Amino acid sequence: MESGTLIQEAVKIMVVGMATVFTFLCFMIVFLKTQGWFLTRFFPQKKPIAAKQNAKISDATLQKIAIAAIDEYKKKRG
Repeated sequence: MESGTLIQEAVKIMVVGMATVFTFLCFMIVFLKTQGWFLTRFFPQKKPIAAKQNAKISDATLQKIAIAAIDEYKKKRG
């Protein structure tokens, strides 16, 4: 066999392989975009309930929460 024929065959196989991968990736992108559209259209996310803007936690309450958290941590650590 000639080396020119082998090189041509190698290039042919390379082009076919790269075209196959490129085509697969294009189909995958189209599929994922379609899936995203479908899910957002028919299964929209629920909007979170907005927290009250004026709700403030006092310093005393924060201290109690911190002390309770430390106590729980110490209980678990032993």
